[in-house]
Amino acid sequence: MLLIAIVEPVSARELDSVGPMLWVIAHTEVFFLLLLVGLMMVVEFGFRLRQASRGNTPERQSLVESARNELGVLLGLLLGFTLPMALPHYEQRNQLVIDEANAITTVQARAELLAEPFRDRILSSLAEYVGTRIEFGKSTSNQVALAGSVNHAEQLQNEMWRQTTLMVQQNPNVVTSLFVQSLDKLPDLVEQRLAAEEKHIPAAIWLVMILIAALTCFVVGYGMQQRFFLGMLVVPLMVAIVLSLASELDNPRTGLVRDNQQSMQRVYVNLSRGPVPRENESEAKPGPDRGKAVVLPAENVVTRKSQPDHGDSADHR
Repeated sequence: MLLIAIVEPVSARELDSVGPMLWVIAHTEVFFLLLLVGLMMVVEFGFRLRQASRGNTPERQSLVESARNELGVLLGLLLGFTLPMALPHYEQRNQLVIDEANAITTVQARAELLAEPFRDRILSSLAEYVGTRIEFGKSTSNQVALAGSVNHAEQLQNEMWRQTTLMVQQNPNVVTSLFVQSLDKLPDLVEQRLAAEEKHIPAAIWLVMILIAALTCFVVGYGMQQRFFLGMLVVPLMVAIVLSLASELDNPRTGLVRDNQQSMQRVYVNLSRGPVPRENESEAKPGPDRGKAVVLPAENVVTRKSQPDHGDSADHR
C-alpha cells in the first residue's frame, strides 16, 4: 500500500505502452525499494541455504569465495557501463531543448522585421507556443497530457504558417524568405524531442543486470558463515543506488532528475515583454521648420567688405 500511495495513478494505456517491467524501472521510488528489498532477500536466502546444507568443507568455501569475487568483478563492470548508456540520453534531451530555444529566438528576431499586422499576430502565437513547449518539458508521464501538449503546439505552428502564407502572397521579399526558413525548423525539433523521449535503455539490458546482481547477492549470502547485517546490505544497496541513478537519467518524467528548461524559460520571458517598439512614423517626417533656410543674425554675418584687404593696402602704398 505504501508503494501505491507514493506513485501517481497509472492508466492501463500507459502500462501497456511500456510494459510492467519498464514502468517499474521508470518510477525510481518504486524501483529502488523493490530492488533493495529483493536483493537483500536473495542474500538472506543464500545464507539460509548455506546453513541448511551439509558438508561445508574448506575446499567448498574456497570455491564459493572465488565465484563470489568473480561475480563481483562482472557486476562492477556492468554497473560501470550502465551510467554511460543512460547519460548520453540525458545530455541529448537537454541539448535539444537548447537547440529549440535558439530556433525560437531566431524566429522571434526575424518576425520583428515583418510588416503589420502579421508581425504582432505571429509574435503572439510564438509566445503561446513557447509556453506550450515549456509545459511539454515539465509534464509527467501521462500520455494523454503529452499528446495534448504536442497537438496544441502543432496547432500554433499551423496558425503561424497561415499568417506567413498570407504575408508571402501579399508582399514576398528577402525578409519573408528568411523568416520562412527559420519557421521551418520548429516542426523538426518537436519530432526530435519526441524521439529523444522514446529512447531508453532496452529492457533486455535491465533484465541481465538485475539477474547478475541477484546471482551475486545469492553467492554473497551463501558464502557467509554467520549472519552479518552490513555484509548483507552493502551489495544490494550499491546495486540499487547505481541502477536507480541510471533510471533517473533515462526517464526524465517520472523521477527527481528532470531536463533543464531554463533556456526555454528565458525565451518565454523575452517574448512576454512584447515586441520591440518601432520608431514612430511621425518622427521620421520633416517638421514644419525642416527644409527652410536658416537666417543668421546680422552681427554674425561677415562680408568681404568688412574684412581688411591686405592686398589692396599694399597696392595703394
